Amino acid sequence: MSDLVYLSYVEEYDPQVIEQSVKDAFLSLGFNKIHSKMKVLLKVCAPGSFSPDLAKTTNPAVVCGVANYISSLGAEVIVAESPYNNYSEEELDNVYINTGMLEVANSSKCTLNHNLKTSILNLPNGVVTKNIPILDVVNDVDVIINIGKLKMDENLGFVGSTANLFGFLPGESKTLNLNRLSYLKDYYNYLIDLEEGLKNKLVLNIVDGIVALESGDVQHMMYCLAVGENTFKLDACLCSILGIEFDKTLLKQAEERGLFNKNKPFKTIGEDLEKFKNESFAISDFSEETKIHKNTVAQKYYFKTHQRRVKIEQKHCKGCSVCSKICPTGAIVMRYDKNNELYAKIDYKKCIYCFKCHTACPYRVVQVITPFKYKLLDKQINKYNDKESAN
Repeated sequence: MSDLVYLSYVEEYDPQVIEQSVKDAFLSLGFNKIHSKMKVLLKVCAPGSFSPDLAKTTNPAVVCGVANYISSLGAEVIVAESPYNNYSEEELDNVYINTGMLEVANSSKCTLNHNLKTSILNLPNGVVTKNIPILDVVNDVDVIINIGKLKMDENLGFVGSTANLFGFLPGESKTLNLNRLSYLKDYYNYLIDLEEGLKNKLVLNIVDGIVALESGDVQHMMYCLAVGENTFKLDACLCSILGIEFDKTLLKQAEERGLFNKNKPFKTIGEDLEKFKNESFAISDFSEETKIHKNTVAQKYYFKTHQRRVKIEQKHCKGCSVCSKICPTGAIVMRYDKNNELYAKIDYKKCIYCFKCHTACPYRVVQVITPFKYKLLDKQINKYNDKESAN
């Protein structure tokens, strides 16, 4: 059942112990969605070239244990991640080497993703965005297993299962998209948009909380390996363990969108949840209203130099209101100028960059602005795509 979360008490990072824990979780959850000859993508948490000893990434022993068990079911296993820096072969190799993922590939039956192509994930029901650039490898696999890391981020708050999906964005596009979001609730809705777009392939979530990372990058022994089919249920379970209020996390936005019920948050099997609770775990002070960008000058600079967007020149606008009527978020409003003439004005805080206004404008007044830095990123992505196509 999707509301179940399986908890294992794991004392050390031993691939064999973790493999047995994963097997027990599959049996206890009645999880049987992986079959022989399937391609299974393991999405790990490895946003940079960090050593496993820092506890910022999914420990390689967890990935190895999961890979070995999935392989035993007859499936082909691919491990993938995208670092925050350039999504290049060199940067990807650095991440795989330093996080221990290369060692996983050498010691288990799995391969590392080196497909540098990027695809667009269309989200017709998205709240923050209608499309998201994602790793093209998603199109090559049958199912996805999301293997996150339990930690606190000083800027983004609680990180568990759902937040790990942000790693599906390629390289610098993470920063590009993150810098146009003002508040944590916007980021949370972005993650939910992404989860909704991937849910047809996202079949299981695992979070490495054996060694968790509390506020201030302090390591904390939690001995917890959590497994669940629903990202929100799993995050709710982990928040309960840490003592984090649901309303301070993306679970509030998930509930507002009818995807989570805080009155029936989850059910646990396996080890008792109380066994993992520890009041000494340091939690960052944050809420859904926390501003992600405190330096508004830097945010505005990044917006002007990186964000592809629409622009309406007031003096050229005919005041027909077509763009205002078609805007799905109400980001375009009609105003009167000093001559009592109607014109359209864009509120970029509400804009989700779907460009419907640009397509619909009968007078071609709504223009698309493509900054230089965006062009560089786009050129880089196209270069990788062309290289992969040639191979």
